[in-house]
Amino acid sequence: MDNTITKKCELNVEDAIAWNNYYMENSPQWKRNWKLIRLVFMPVMVLCFAVSVGYLVISTNKGLTISSVIAGGIGIIVGGGGFLYYLYYPTLLRRRIRKNAHMVYSRQNNFIGNHKYTVSAEGIRDNDENIVKWTAVEDIVQTDKHVFILVNPKKAVIIPGRAFPDDTALNSFVGDVKTIFQANRKTA
Repeated sequence: MDNTITKKCELNVEDAIAWNNYYMENSPQWKRNWKLIRLVFMPVMVLCFAVSVGYLVISTNKGLTISSVIAGGIGIIVGGGGFLYYLYYPTLLRRRIRKNAHMVYSRQNNFIGNHKYTVSAEGIRDNDENIVKWTAVEDIVQTDKHVFILVNPKKAVIIPGRAFPDDTALNSFVGDVKTIFQANRKTA
């Protein structure tokens, strides 16, 4: 096998969005935050909601006052709001990523456009200029529509699946890159 692979592709804003969504869903920070929301924030919101409903029920039996309605209403709003936040947080975050990506990548930058990646024992070269050494690469991940070569910290070389004629060519490319990565990471 030749130890150099070249792949040409064109990157667009949707590729940036795909990378940011992948990172959001798979980063240790996201997983930690989501666990915190599920295990701490949600039980507090459910408890707040339950206490408020209970308080309103007890207050109704004793004669409803304005203060009990306000206190119970605030608890219900906070608890219900927390529940809605839990349900829609990932969707809102994806929407924010999409909006920010369109804002950032609508300006002149070197991400959008044509790229020629050269994969060799040295690393991955982008447009015969910048090189990512294998020691900086953490992993190579293949999703339904992209190949992400994860670079430390929080970066990736993005190769869209549409750059390949079919799944066989894509899988072959990923296999060859992983072979070069594993062989040269040990020696780097």
